[in-house]
Amino acid sequence: MDRRGFIRTCGSAAALSFLSPLFLTETLKAQTNKLKKYKKAILLNKSGNPLNPEKLEVGRQYLFFYPYRATPAFLINLGEEVKPVEVKLSDGSSYLWPGGVGPKKSIIAFCAICPHQLSFPTPEYSFINYYPKDKPSKAAKRGNVIQCCAHMSIFDPTKGGVVLDGPSEYPLLTIVLSYEGGKLYAVGTLGVERFSDFFDAFRSDLKKMYKSFRKAKKKVDKSVVLPVEEYVNEVIYC
Repeated sequence: MDRRGFIRTCGSAAALSFLSPLFLTETLKAQTNKLKKYKKAILLNKSGNPLNPEKLEVGRQYLFFYPYRATPAFLINLGEEVKPVEVKLSDGSSYLWPGGVGPKKSIIAFCAICPHQLSFPTPEYSFINYYPKDKPSKAAKRGNVIQCCAHMSIFDPTKGGVVLDGPSEYPLLTIVLSYEGGKLYAVGTLGVERFSDFFDAFRSDLKKMYKSFRKAKKKVDKSVVLPVEEYVNEVIYC
């Protein structure tokens, strides 16, 4: 995609963000085969009510599960508008990342499974975490990054989860969000999925956690959002 075409596409996406989420989805689909639609899932608070986006603390990492019951995702409010960008992959292909949603277009979501070797938050610990501006990563020497301490891959959540450093071949997988009537929904994924590898690698662990492998792979239509530290016993930073 040349510069002129990319600018036109970004402008179109910005305009469509004020309209039906269906239009935005179709625009993304026209740009890339990296978009995959799943069940539309409403995001809920701990009481089971629709999550109020304005209650999300700026710079705090939250966790929810989508598109499957066992696949964790980060929800982050960056506090300011996050604009669309073109994400380029190592094979030369690219896709348009739609940026933030919500009242200030500041809310983003990514799969919390590291695309390198599939480290993910469990009830015991999390090696992959978001570092806000005021609590920078020592390894990255900056904040506003998502870093996996398992093998030191560092990602930029303001630029579509692109790899800043480390061994990961792929950016973080985007969880596509929709903001409708003051409510947040997850509607699909954008990027390179590794869900099949995840389920193959952790089949026995997930079977224990969810009582059956079938339940672990159940697609969700609603998901409760929690601060990461309320789900994870030990949040590991590096």
